Amino acid sequence: MKIVVLTADANTLVYHRGDLIRDLAHAGCEVVTSAAEDYPHVRQFVESFGARHRAIRMVRSRVNLLSDIDTFIDMWRLFRSERPDALFAYTIKSVVYGCVVAALAGVPRIYALLPGLGFTFVKPETFKQKVVSAISVWLHRFALKRADVIFMQNEDDHRLLTELKILPPKVPAFVTAGSGVNVDEFPFVPLENDPAVAEGKVRFTLVSRLLISKGVVVFAEAARLIRQKYPQAEFHLIGPFDPNPNRVSEEQVQGWVEEGIITHHGMIRDVASALRDKHVFCLPTWYREGVPHATLEALSMGKAIITTDSVGARECVRLTAEGEAQRASNAPLREGSNGFLVEPRNVDAIVRAMEFYLQHPDQIAPHGRASRELAEEVFDVKIVNALILREMGLPQKSAHAQPSTHHVAVPA
Repeated sequence: MKIVVLTADANTLVYHRGDLIRDLAHAGCEVVTSAAEDYPHVRQFVESFGARHRAIRMVRSRVNLLSDIDTFIDMWRLFRSERPDALFAYTIKSVVYGCVVAALAGVPRIYALLPGLGFTFVKPETFKQKVVSAISVWLHRFALKRADVIFMQNEDDHRLLTELKILPPKVPAFVTAGSGVNVDEFPFVPLENDPAVAEGKVRFTLVSRLLISKGVVVFAEAARLIRQKYPQAEFHLIGPFDPNPNRVSEEQVQGWVEEGIITHHGMIRDVASALRDKHVFCLPTWYREGVPHATLEALSMGKAIITTDSVGARECVRLTAEGEAQRASNAPLREGSNGFLVEPRNVDAIVRAMEFYLQHPDQIAPHGRASRELAEEVFDVKIVNALILREMGLPQKSAHAQPSTHHVAVPA
């Protein structure tokens, strides 16, 4: 079976879907990956599994009729020259355009994965946003009719797509536990004897593309307030600048750095090494996530989590009974066994969660252990990929150990 794995962002082939590409190859598939970039490290990675990489013209962050015509042409040429048995498309533009072009090109099987619906499905606030949202709904509805199987990453997305009548009634749809995380590549780091924690030097970290809706500005504002009272606390921002219209500017980040409230590390490929000596992972997102991959990596490494009670993000904190009661009463801060969920865009709630760990550093280690347990029980990539390969009708000859059946996702 030859399969084309199509995405808008080549880096995700390594950092988000590398295990799936490996498992497809071990299942006997001939794999051809395709994305907008032709990075040497991506090509080297996919070729290590006997796969091939082909770049096409695609601008992932916006719709532009002229450049998108080039995307259609390149996708058509890709499918007609490779003659794949199947397409596996993920990221919004790859799914919307890829499903349509693959169907026109006669690709026999089309699998679509929606790893999050992005800011276009956040409740529109301006007329322009309403127009963009309406167009996006129509495009998804049109494209997904061509799919044979649809995968989503959280139940909230499934409910919304059902309400908007985007999911075709006769096409099987499944919910996976995010993209999954390789719990071996992101090993658990116990924090019981961490000397920095003992001294109250708690290191808070945000790993994300630098988008406003990912909560980057909220993180910086909370850091400013915390540093006034707890100057020993550290705040680390890891991630690249982004061309998205929702981006945080370089000037703004530089201002935070010069003010001394955060350290910006930029784009880091070895996220595991960057997270190793950090203590609390904070993602104050209101972006419509699938399940944030960086948060899964933090779970796997045993970090306490502060994130929002919003789509996709909420999956990463297990609320306690008290936390469930706080959610029911619409309290801005909700207690979990491995961290806190907070009300989106609420800087004060983020500050309160951060203060908890500064005032109770002895809770960082047990919360971190609970995070690791959640990663192993729910988000292990072996579990996620087993579902995907099963629904593609492929043998699960994974490079990993065979997955357990503890939390295998079921049809939505």
